[in-house]
Amino acid sequence: MNAQRFSSRALLLALIASLVLQPLQLATAQLPDLGDPARAGLSAAKEKRVGEMAMHDIRLNETTYIDDPEIEYYLNSLGRRLAAAGGSLPEDFSFFALRNNTVNAFAMPGGYIGVHSGLVLLAQNESELAGVMGHEIGHVQQHHIARMLDQRGNTTVAVLASLLVAILAGGHGGGAMAEAALATGQAVAIQNQLTFSQNFEREADRAGLQTMQASGFDPQGMISFFEKLGKSSGNESADTAFLRTHPLSRERMADMQGRVKDGPPRIVVDSNDFVLARAKLDAENGSPRDVLARLERQTASRRQDQVARWYAISRAALRDHNPTEATRAFTQLRDMHFESPFVDMLAADLASAQGKHAEAARLCREGLQRYPAARYLLLGEADAQMEDRKPELAASLMRDALVDSPRDERLYLILAKAYALQGKTADQQRVQAEIFVLQDNLLAAVEQLRLAQRSGEGDHITQAAIDSRLRELRARVKEEKLIKLE
Repeated sequence: MNAQRFSSRALLLALIASLVLQPLQLATAQLPDLGDPARAGLSAAKEKRVGEMAMHDIRLNETTYIDDPEIEYYLNSLGRRLAAAGGSLPEDFSFFALRNNTVNAFAMPGGYIGVHSGLVLLAQNESELAGVMGHEIGHVQQHHIARMLDQRGNTTVAVLASLLVAILAGGHGGGAMAEAALATGQAVAIQNQLTFSQNFEREADRAGLQTMQASGFDPQGMISFFEKLGKSSGNESADTAFLRTHPLSRERMADMQGRVKDGPPRIVVDSNDFVLARAKLDAENGSPRDVLARLERQTASRRQDQVARWYAISRAALRDHNPTEATRAFTQLRDMHFESPFVDMLAADLASAQGKHAEAARLCREGLQRYPAARYLLLGEADAQMEDRKPELAASLMRDALVDSPRDERLYLILAKAYALQGKTADQQRVQAEIFVLQDNLLAAVEQLRLAQRSGEGDHITQAAIDSRLRELRARVKEEKLIKLE
């Protein structure tokens, strides 16, 4: 099924490239004041839909997408803190990571912001990372990409979303999804013209600096990181794709420095989660054996660097299926009394690796009590319960969680697995239908519900719920006709 979907997507991307007869023209008119959507190119609803469809495509098909709840949790915690400080609703933004050593980040309509792992690893402190993310948030707040996409006139949401996936996600660092579109000269021309104008960049700079100041980070972090990219851009071994898509002029640097120089100096301590999220990405940056050899050669003087090293060694050893070495490194980490939900999750993963699934579930549950926002601990508990042959407990956890997060695909995936382990085929099919709905595959969702309906499992209340949902989805299929979504 995934191969068929990829083949269809590649064909669609090629068709998109062939249909684009004119290059995108960047807006040259006066930009609105920060945060004013009144003159945004796409309507708010269409802009959100474009971002949603592009994000679904990335999750399903982009091979560099990092499907890691811990990394996603950290990026969203940081990003939504910045968005709120910048005057936006935190829930209007969603942040994700791509496993790519190039130094880059990009924004999509609807508040979706992607960050390459190479950018996180290059950032020497959290203010530097916050500066880049604040800059990307500024692009979203000013609807910059939406303005550029609007130059396509009546182009459908599906085409715009596919174009974004091909150019932004793949073209900025090498995901497989971009190959079909980027094989044509027209698509390359589009990619070049998606580079932001200097006006757009200055607006995003201003937004990023304001956001950093309001959220308590050091605005010098943005300047120092951009300076670092500028110095390394001539080095072919340092792929700073960010500067290709966000050209940095001397005037912009001078403007940022002028805005910051009169402010009071700030000493900002990196959060524990930044230290460990960065260490986790480092632990996954290469084969486990190579990572372990590199980490063993490293020396660390600062406490945070020592913590990061022991955490990364433990994670890399787990990847290498060596729980003994992982436990040794974790003991060193634990003795440093470094508090973070990342540490609790690592403890649980170590217990699971040693077959202690009940202990792993307990560690996740206790960690969640300390860090209620770290929802990945809930997912860890459910996984441990299923490994401990208690899928009914995992299903109960997921059902309760879905009440507050009805669009969280990970919760549905675990719930479907828990039902499968219990032999509850109809319930599994009902849940799988909801997964397909979240993936914009209504026909597959309808088929799952038809199978659940024909199974005859469940009482009359369950069957009535299946019938009702099936009628609803059939109506949506008829309305949308799955041809194009305006």
